[in-house]
Amino acid sequence: MDAVLHLAGDGVQLAGLLRPGGRLASTLGLSADAVEGSGVTVRAIMADTNAQTLGSLAAQAASGALRVPVTATYPLEQAPKAFADFGAGVLGKLAVTCS
Repeated sequence: MDAVLHLAGDGVQLAGLLRPGGRLASTLGLSADAVEGSGVTVRAIMADTNAQTLGSLAAQAASGALRVPVTATYPLEQAPKAFADFGAGVLGKLAVTCS
């Protein structure tokens, strides 16, 4: 595999499914140290999901004050390109459509 989005399960085991040079994005705090020497790039994607933060975001979304501009949208079959662009540091939010 070229890329893994780690949303659940054992991140080290998932990293083992990647080819050398593969990429793993983890929402569960997996670090590069956990897969050191595997040739896999790990990016941690973390959020602060406490009640105060979520309440503030919900209020901003409801009022229209919160805007998240998507700078590029990719169809599902171009998901590898989306990951490549993300890994290359493309600025802005990237979206992959699944319909």
